[in-house]
Amino acid sequence: MRHRAQASIGARLVAGIVLILCAVQLSSIVFTVLHADDAISDAALRRAQSALDMASTLHVQAMTHRASLADDDRVIGTLDATMHAWGRDTRGLQVWTVMSPQTMKWQSRHDRQAAEHPHDRLDAHALATGTEQRSVGRAAVRIVRPVVLGRGHAADARCMGCHGTGAEAVRPGEVIGAYSVRVATAQDRTAFWQGFAKDTAFVLAMAMAGVAAMALWLRRALLRPLVEVERITQRLANGAIDEPVTGLASSNEFGRIAAALEGFRGALVQRRALAEYNAFLAGHDPLTGLPNRAAFVLALRQMLVEAGHARASGRDLRQTLCVKFDIACFTAINDRLGREAGDAALCALARRLRDAMAPGEAVARLHGDLFAASCLVSTAADVVSFIDRLRRTVEAPLLIGEQDIGLFARIGYAFSPDDGSTADALLGNAWLALRRAKADPAASATRYDPDADQTARLRLGLVEDLRHAIDRDEIAVHYQAQHDTMTGAVVGYEALARWHHPVRGAISPALFIPLAEESGLIDGIGAHVLREACLLAAREQTPVRVAVNVSAVQLCNPDFDRLVHQTLLQTGLAPSRLELELTETALITHRDRALHALRRLKALGVQIAVDDFGVGYSSLEAISLFPIDKIKVDRAFVSTYDTDPKGRMLLKAIMTIGESLQVPILAEGVETDSQLAFLRSVGCAQVQGYLLDCPRHRHDLPSGALGIRGSGTQGSGTQGSGTQGSVGPALPAVA
Repeated sequence: MRHRAQASIGARLVAGIVLILCAVQLSSIVFTVLHADDAISDAALRRAQSALDMASTLHVQAMTHRASLADDDRVIGTLDATMHAWGRDTRGLQVWTVMSPQTMKWQSRHDRQAAEHPHDRLDAHALATGTEQRSVGRAAVRIVRPVVLGRGHAADARCMGCHGTGAEAVRPGEVIGAYSVRVATAQDRTAFWQGFAKDTAFVLAMAMAGVAAMALWLRRALLRPLVEVERITQRLANGAIDEPVTGLASSNEFGRIAAALEGFRGALVQRRALAEYNAFLAGHDPLTGLPNRAAFVLALRQMLVEAGHARASGRDLRQTLCVKFDIACFTAINDRLGREAGDAALCALARRLRDAMAPGEAVARLHGDLFAASCLVSTAADVVSFIDRLRRTVEAPLLIGEQDIGLFARIGYAFSPDDGSTADALLGNAWLALRRAKADPAASATRYDPDADQTARLRLGLVEDLRHAIDRDEIAVHYQAQHDTMTGAVVGYEALARWHHPVRGAISPALFIPLAEESGLIDGIGAHVLREACLLAAREQTPVRVAVNVSAVQLCNPDFDRLVHQTLLQTGLAPSRLELELTETALITHRDRALHALRRLKALGVQIAVDDFGVGYSSLEAISLFPIDKIKVDRAFVSTYDTDPKGRMLLKAIMTIGESLQVPILAEGVETDSQLAFLRSVGCAQVQGYLLDCPRHRHDLPSGALGIRGSGTQGSGTQGSGTQGSVGPALPAVA
């Protein structure tokens, strides 16, 4: 179906105005044409009535001024001449008088020779009936007005004296004559239509002039601005948003439209800048402007494809070299000069690296002070040249402010296809080589070695598996009971995290806990253990405590106290039944943060214990500085007390310190009866070890331990691990 082209709004507006004017003018013409005859006839009737009034007035005045009834003074002749001249000078007007038969008889009786006979039937009819007669035709208008003796002007005494006496006298009330007038309308019609034609032509001319003026005004005031608005919006729609909005007046509505369009253009410019910035950030590092990991991976993949094509065609045995390098002791620069100086050093180094790259080579900042570079090489000399160029670029002195900063690069690299055929494999192997270079300060640059880097690869694989261990319910919580040394009663449980790998089986906490701390996964694992322990302890009717180990990383987290508070609220466990165990090394290493965190935890009512006491440093300072509720003696002192005399003396000294500070002592690692007996003898309050109980999953706990009500009955839907409450050799009570 074919669509007609739409007219512009200006053309529609002008056409509408023209149609309105034409309709008004046409209606005026039709109205005038329909009422033209009536108007002409009405005008002729008014002229005829005026002529009758004038004729009767002149006739009465003439009669009044006559000296006698005789015609000696020629008054009647003068009247007739006046009437004749008036009719001649007035267009289309004829006025005359007629006498009734009685008047003419009276005239003949009194020797009057003048006689005015009726001109037509209208005159005769008016004389006969005594009423005014009218006749309206297209050619002329006639009015006959009879004169009755004794009425109006005919009531004059002279008229009465003249016509009402003597022979054949006319009685009052009889018609003595009539005034008759005829007005021709042909000339009036001609003149009217001529004037109408002139007026219509004038009005049409004025209307056309008005329409033309209106069209010019609309073109100037509306159409041109609208066209400009269309041009501007089309330009903005096409993406040309750099040119400001101009060309529209600012004093009317188009000024506001221009302001709105300019605001819209500004918003588009900001959105484009934001999109460009986001696109830049998607492939570049926001601090240095170097490509980021994603962009570097794309460039590395392109090099792998190019090298593969070159080897397949036999033109060149090119290999893809992937280099990872970082800055030795860069953290010291941040600590000594501040983070701003460190950022300035990274930006200056990035500019140097970008300038040092040749066409076809790539460099990127992966994170922190870790960089990566890649290129295509054909010989060993190419490798040495590229790595030396990177080292010279990094180790050239930098001037940051007034400080000369010297940097040292540690480099690890890998080749394709020998060390990996994919970008991810090359990056991973180059990272393993870099780790080995960092471990050997004497090495200038280290290549990936599958045998030497196998341990590091296993650690990286464990970290990746540990990242998903909680979601896969691989992290379980085991519980080991803590006993009162004198009565043998269970006074608490220690919650211990255990990882059962689906492939490698049980993995020691001594291996995966440090990995979790290094990779930042300890917060999630610690929160999981804390929640499981509090949830099960809250179900235990016996008010025993549950102890949860806290790492230094967790303690330094500013939201750790909030996590503990929320966990207590969600599980319903009383704060006094939760005991957090921290190593003295963690307390002293981060002393200020640890002190602030412990004060907030103590405000919640949580108990604090120092774990592995005696194997760290500044032990006495930790006891005196921090709000400690319990000291846990490390198993190393308990296991060597009977073989090393100094061990006995140290245990006794620790017990004395605890007794003096009124801080209870718990000994870990109790595995023999002799160890237990010695601890009783020196006044140790609580003990924990395999002699009394081993760490157990919560499903293996006896009835009544941590919410378990019956052997083999699950106390919570959440998987955890249990501690032994009363299983193991019974402790003989000491009276």
